[in-house]
Amino acid sequence: MPLKNINHARSIAFIIRVGVILVLLLFSISQNTFSQDHNSTSLNAASTISLTLTEAIDLAIRANRNLLQSGYGLQNQQLSLESTLSEFDLRIRPYSRAGVADGEGIVGGGVGFDKKFSSGIRASLSPGIEWANDEYTSTTGVSLGIPLLKGFGQEVTLDSVYGSQFSLRTAERTTYMSRVNVALDTVLAAYDINKQTELVKLFTFQRDQLEGHATTARIKERAGLATPIDIYRAEIRQKDAENSLTTARESLANAKDRLKLILSLSMEEDIHVATPMVFEPVDITLDDAIRLALEHRIEIDQRKDDIAETHRNVDIAKHNLLPRLDLVVDYTRFGFSDEFRDKVWLPGEDRWAFYLSSDTDWVRKREKIAYSQSLLRVKIAQLNLTQQQDEIKREVRRQLQALGKDLERIQIRREQLRQAEEKLALAKIKFHYRMADNFDVIATDTDRQRARVDLLSTEIDYIVGTYRLRSVLGTLIEKKTG
Repeated sequence: MPLKNINHARSIAFIIRVGVILVLLLFSISQNTFSQDHNSTSLNAASTISLTLTEAIDLAIRANRNLLQSGYGLQNQQLSLESTLSEFDLRIRPYSRAGVADGEGIVGGGVGFDKKFSSGIRASLSPGIEWANDEYTSTTGVSLGIPLLKGFGQEVTLDSVYGSQFSLRTAERTTYMSRVNVALDTVLAAYDINKQTELVKLFTFQRDQLEGHATTARIKERAGLATPIDIYRAEIRQKDAENSLTTARESLANAKDRLKLILSLSMEEDIHVATPMVFEPVDITLDDAIRLALEHRIEIDQRKDDIAETHRNVDIAKHNLLPRLDLVVDYTRFGFSDEFRDKVWLPGEDRWAFYLSSDTDWVRKREKIAYSQSLLRVKIAQLNLTQQQDEIKREVRRQLQALGKDLERIQIRREQLRQAEEKLALAKIKFHYRMADNFDVIATDTDRQRARVDLLSTEIDYIVGTYRLRSVLGTLIEKKTG
């Protein structure tokens, strides 16, 4: 074989070997890259919490720290009510004493039973025994206190109980309103993540497009087909897109952190909430919406309860104008013995006492002022109800108007998107026939992407507005107290 052919064959073999090595090397690199990407994806998937919007709301209501604190406050009110009710429990008080009187030792003890009834009557039973002067003395006392004027009647005696029940109902309504606010905050945060995610996609697209355009401008400039001005313009637009992308990523991270804070999740975890984008225009008249709001808003229930409580306090204040006059009946039975045997409890001496007791300030100035103040509180409570009703009507009207404007903006955004798509199609045709450059195509494509994001943002505003409307109507979450 000629030397020339041998050298040619060796060259071909060398090229083949180099080619095989390069293919194997590229394959190995691609496999390692895939393995790393796969492992990274698996790690991210393992640390990403995926929820539906309903699941996110349920989790927020269960785990939100502010709601947990509100729940503890509610439990505290329940305990306060139990403490108030304990005033009417049977009280058992053992007692004892030991000492010296007139040089003689005294030792004694017994137990007292006290009971307060809802009518205001108090009863007590106190059996006991005492040793003194070498003699045992047994006593059994019975006392009955009956208020004749001030302090008689269930409404007066149970005043503290009714007050605690009112405080408990108020705490329950406050907890419910906190649930509504947390649910609405969850919706706002979840859709804000959706919006910021789309902005990140938009600015990423712009950056990539402008980066490619800047590279093309540099190549053209070396070939004499572009000027340095074209390069500067492309690089400036590219830096603007990168800056916008950085800002959008920060906003996205902040939106996710806000949602994780609402859900009481770890800040190190990633979160994804599937937010539905399908919506139907709200079809309700203003009169119907106001009627629903006045029926369902728990603030109306609270204001009406305030009025009822102030009327009850007026009755209490009026009752406190009466002087205190109590009928007291005391009965004491004595037994004596020098030995501690059963006969110490045998009938000995009985003592009865009937008397009227009173300790009233006859001027009653403080009570009269309290009564006048209670009448003023009734008027204030009635004004608060009227003001609350007007405020709810204003909120309903404003929210319906906002939804109407959002619908109008959606139609405008859709038209803008249609125009941007037509403009992009025209720019591509011009570029095909060398009537426009690549920068014009990128600019019009960016406008189209911006129009799409603007439409999405407006649709999100409308969807969030429907949740706001449900909150205003009092139908966002089930009204549940306790």
